[in-house]
Amino acid sequence: MKVVIFDVDGTLVDSQSLIVRSMNAGMTHAGLPELPRDKILSIVGLSLAIAVAELVPGASPEQQAAVVDGYRGAFHEARLQETAPLYPGAEEALRVLAARDDLLLAIATGKARRGLNAMIEAHGWQKLFFSTQTADDHPRNRIPR
Repeated sequence: MKVVIFDVDGTLVDSQSLIVRSMNAGMTHAGLPELPRDKILSIVGLSLAIAVAELVPGASPEQQAAVVDGYRGAFHEARLQETAPLYPGAEEALRVLAARDDLLLAIATGKARRGLNAMIEAHGWQKLFFSTQTADDHPRNRIPR
């Protein structure tokens, strides 16, 4: 038996525009200037609080917390209105792999549990993954780059 572990953002789902819009909404919420797209996308994969600390290291802890809150609110609202598109071939690849008897599928992501569960439900993937691990399950320290 083998396990195939997938990330979500940037691997299965093209969520870049949603991440950029939500992060800049968080910045505005905290009274900070918006950031360029490439800077925001450089932190994809980090848990949210660590990502914000890396994006605005000079901001106070209160401002960083406000960015996190603003991001979560904007991301949640956008997610209610739209589902981030899958990359071409992602759905088919998952279905083919899930049908194999010698493979188990899993997800390990920096997304929050709530966001991952909503994405899985939106795509009807509830039975595809034997394990889903999120930033909520495994908070981590800063990852060296």
